[in-house]
Amino acid sequence: MWKTYAKIAWRNLKKGKRVALINIFGLTLGITAAFLLFTVVSYELSYDDFQSNSDKIYRVVTQDEYADGLSYNPGVSPPMPDALKEDLSGIEAIVPVVSSSVFVSIENAVTNTGENKFIVEDVFFTTPDYASLFDVEVLAGNMDVLDNPGQVVLTESEAKKLFGTWENAFGKSILLSKRVEAIVGAIVVDIPDNSNFKFNMLASYQTLKSNAEVFNYNFEEWGSFGSNFQVYLLLAEESDATQLDQQLLTFAEKNYKDRGTSKKSFFLQAMSDIHFDNRFEPISGEMIRKATIYTLALIGVFILIMASINFVNLSTAQAIGKSKEIGIRKVMGGSRLQVIGQSFGETFIVVLVSAIISSLVATIMLPYLSKVAEVPETVQLITPSFLLFSTAIILGVTLLSGFYPALILSGFQPIQALKNKIQVAQIGGVSLRRSLVVMQFVIAQVLMIATVIAVKQMTEIQSADLGFSKEAVYYFRIPTDEVKDGRMDVLKQRLESNSQIKSVSVSSDVPSSGNNWASNFWFDGKREDVQFITFLKYGDADYFENYGLEFVAGGGYSESDTLKEAVINETMAKKLNLTKPEDAIGKTITIGGSEPWLTITGVVKDFAQNSLREEIKPFVIATQKSNYEVLGLKLDGNAGQETLSNIEEEFKNFYPDAIYSGTFWDESIANFYRRENQLALIYRIFAVISIVISSIGLYGLISFLVGQKLKEIGIRKVLGASITQITFMLSKEFILLVFVAFAIAVPLGYYMTDQWLQNFSYQTKVPLGLYVIVMLVSLLITAATVGFRAVKAAMGNPVDSLSDE
Repeated sequence: MWKTYAKIAWRNLKKGKRVALINIFGLTLGITAAFLLFTVVSYELSYDDFQSNSDKIYRVVTQDEYADGLSYNPGVSPPMPDALKEDLSGIEAIVPVVSSSVFVSIENAVTNTGENKFIVEDVFFTTPDYASLFDVEVLAGNMDVLDNPGQVVLTESEAKKLFGTWENAFGKSILLSKRVEAIVGAIVVDIPDNSNFKFNMLASYQTLKSNAEVFNYNFEEWGSFGSNFQVYLLLAEESDATQLDQQLLTFAEKNYKDRGTSKKSFFLQAMSDIHFDNRFEPISGEMIRKATIYTLALIGVFILIMASINFVNLSTAQAIGKSKEIGIRKVMGGSRLQVIGQSFGETFIVVLVSAIISSLVATIMLPYLSKVAEVPETVQLITPSFLLFSTAIILGVTLLSGFYPALILSGFQPIQALKNKIQVAQIGGVSLRRSLVVMQFVIAQVLMIATVIAVKQMTEIQSADLGFSKEAVYYFRIPTDEVKDGRMDVLKQRLESNSQIKSVSVSSDVPSSGNNWASNFWFDGKREDVQFITFLKYGDADYFENYGLEFVAGGGYSESDTLKEAVINETMAKKLNLTKPEDAIGKTITIGGSEPWLTITGVVKDFAQNSLREEIKPFVIATQKSNYEVLGLKLDGNAGQETLSNIEEEFKNFYPDAIYSGTFWDESIANFYRRENQLALIYRIFAVISIVISSIGLYGLISFLVGQKLKEIGIRKVLGASITQITFMLSKEFILLVFVAFAIAVPLGYYMTDQWLQNFSYQTKVPLGLYVIVMLVSLLITAATVGFRAVKAAMGNPVDSLSDE
């Protein structure tokens, strides 16, 4: 019986090839989109789920409560790991993890390139207990080597980079930061890409402690908090995170009461939250907001619903054409259940074919997925979870798409069906189909609104007044492990003599970066902490001109190697309750609440120290040569590759043992918004897909209406109606559908985009004209889709439409 049903279903599909192809095309679009979005969402949700102890691993994080709000830090102070071991109970392991990049040199180059100097990123200084928390597969050696100073563990790929093969690396000697000897005591398998603990090297924590001055750490300084100095706990089976949070509150009260300008507290962050909590950046890799994940999943659901709506509209439009077939089947003894089975069979075949095509299309598109999402090019489509998801999609879409058509077809009365007397009301009328099309246009317009606003926001951010000049600024880092012996000053002078370089400045950092350096401070001769912290940058006297920082009061300071004078920003002046910026000139300030007192010489216009997602912070800029490690250059407009090559050559002349890496500043700033730009691109892509699917839905509805009004069209033509009049008659009601959809889409689109814009301190203004543009585009799409089918119907021969069988 089922074999017969399958044959009949296949014949019916072949008979209605045009509608079947339209259905397959629409469903293929929707299912392909769902498959690709599933790949992105499942990849993001899979971060570190391969860790066998993931449900018992927690990070200790820091919260500072100031008079004007809360501040969060994923790191702790250097003395805390040992102190926590003394004060906490119910813990199986306490593991410090200190992330850094390290200059590595080897005595004899063994790689094909002949290089013997490398910068190794994502180096974790830690203890042997790291392997108790996190899953690590050892290829050679033993993780216990991390209990001793001068021992490192390399990943397989990093070992190959340094020594040619990982086998060559095992047991070899390397030099860290040019002064610390270490032995490669173990080789481990590379950590998967979907991990926020992806390291290239593990170095023993004892190496860091015994060479604290080399790596610039003070293990007695309780007030020093860095985001890269983190602590992880493995809870005992009987322990509860809430109880540990109470112990951490007691710990904070014991060690930080009346210390500094904030009320400091610590609490546990579950490992499952690390990839999604934007308050605390992960120690390595990317993080993503859960709202973004939900948005992507919702887009996939919407696209599938739109594709299913199309199927419903087109299938019910065909229902009258199948009435005689249904009538004969029922007269021959067929039950309603059998008709439903037959209808679902046809739907299943269409969905199955669409899903197979979608799998092929998604596989072809997979390598390009990394362009619009933070997934590696090696991500796999066919996985056990994908097979389960695709099965659910096939069954779900079959049910969603096939239920209503099956219900309608199975309800035909045999006599009426055989006489071809099935009426519109008997197949649900047009009101339901209009509602479904309105739903499609609501989804499409919401995506269009989101696309327009996201693109506008990112365009304005890229062209916003950041308070500095980022164009033609090139910078590189001076090696911090080199002795400060005057070479930096001479290098600066040499570069200043190049006619293609307008200005040069040495500093601790460029004005806008992902770095934050903060401190307590005293102000205006009062020897007490001001009740908020200030953020810091150190730069020479050329810093302000080189980066185009504008003064609203006073000016820059004189050249000095040590702390002497300072410049603050407008926000700092306002938070100090100064009436106007000029009032700051001549007042004094200290950094860290200790001598010397610095005289404020100027106030610069506020500039974006980080991305425009963050609010402007109070800032102090001062001179302190010991902290300089960045050399920035303002290039002439005619400067080209030859100038960049000359800069690199000069660097190597002064620092022959260092690794050179220059970057254009505007490229670094653009990298702040990589995730947002990707999301804006996703909105664009799926807005186009939704428009295409909506057009198919419109075509299905107009086809249905034309089928019901053939006699009316014929009579009107016989009575003298023109093609234009008939086309207008068929099209006018769709204009109303667009307006109804627009009225629903605007508040939904506004709410979604407003929530997204809350992530930025700088937010674009959304003029009413943007919403009007979305409506006009919808009207144009409607006119093009409906007009084509309406004109075709209006041009038909009235004799054919008025004939009655």
